[in-house]
Amino acid sequence: MPNPFNPAPGAVPARIVGRDLELAAAREAVRRAELRQPPTPIVLIGQRGMGKTVLLGTLRQLGERRTLAVAIESLPGRSLAERLRDKVDGLLASIEPLPNRAGTILRRALSAIPKLSYELPNEAGAIALGRSDSPAEQRHDHDSLVTMLKALTDAARVAKRYVTITIDEVQDADLRSMQTLVAFVHESAQGPSPILFGAAGLGETRDLIDKLRTYVQRWDTFDLRLLSLPEAIEAIREPIVGEGTSIDEEALYLLATESGGYPFFIQAYANAAWLAHQGSRITLADVERSLPEVRRRNEMSIYVRPLARLTKRELGLALVLAELGPGSHSFGDVARKLGRDARDISSARGSLIKKEIISTPLPGTVEFRIPFMDRFLRDHADEYADDEVKAALRDLSKPQTTKSPQQKR
Repeated sequence: MPNPFNPAPGAVPARIVGRDLELAAAREAVRRAELRQPPTPIVLIGQRGMGKTVLLGTLRQLGERRTLAVAIESLPGRSLAERLRDKVDGLLASIEPLPNRAGTILRRALSAIPKLSYELPNEAGAIALGRSDSPAEQRHDHDSLVTMLKALTDAARVAKRYVTITIDEVQDADLRSMQTLVAFVHESAQGPSPILFGAAGLGETRDLIDKLRTYVQRWDTFDLRLLSLPEAIEAIREPIVGEGTSIDEEALYLLATESGGYPFFIQAYANAAWLAHQGSRITLADVERSLPEVRRRNEMSIYVRPLARLTKRELGLALVLAELGPGSHSFGDVARKLGRDARDISSARGSLIKKEIISTPLPGTVEFRIPFMDRFLRDHADEYADDEVKAALRDLSKPQTTKSPQQKR
């Protein structure tokens, strides 16, 4: 019997549970796009492993062959124009079959835009050309992005399809490119070829939205939450039953509670139990036998390794944040727990953001990017709060001394 669980990042689960509102919005957006009516763009916000990438993939797949779909993942230091060009290159090579005229439109657009890398001789690979923030470079990115978007909509119209564009990790997209893109999507809604647009990102996405056009705030924006216990039970039971297998109620309850409703953990723990079972029934013994090893692997990959990159000072600040419990917290509260002003420890906060330990869901707030990292740090506080970390915390807690006028001179 095939294993119905797959904990690989971005893998589509056998059953998407607890995302009814998001799926309904996606289906309505696709319905409108197929009728050439302007669909409401969709934004998904959540921590790592909450199913954002899966839902973006569903938005594209719902269109099947009726859409010309482009999936972009934002990368720091790369403009959306560059990323879109990469995808259009691949689109020409892989799409089932486009009319010749549609393919010609895309090739002509590509040839009009200089590449930002070139191939080295003798199969030595490619080298990227340097980027700058000069007005000329910004204008080039804007014009290139508009050219690509126009070519996509023209090619889709010829092919009798609509355009779907999704951007994952949108919090890493450059602001200027996003401003250009959302303006183009907005304008397309007033014409014969409206674009279906979806984006997903971490908590910082809210800040990005606030910096874009005001109409973006009227898009369908969803905060992905942990699943409830009944939803977690359904997400485990239904795929198992669908494969003609049963699971003991005690085993099902243990898997659901151990996962905490975190979609990634649901897949990982249920996958391990499936691999451990024999016959046509998953027992409590199967789950109890499989949990310790998969828990250890998960902790090593998503908690231990990222935390190992931190300095003692950064680790101390993470421990203080963990003491405040799950969810987002005012950074002022974190600072006050140290007896300091938020400005005094802003550099440590910036380091934790850069190392992808925390995010800023709203201005002045912080939260861990990965669910249950606070719980992990509290459970292992004795291991992490060594003498050096305690010394770093004492240093963080020291009030800054104000220099006297004589010292300043």
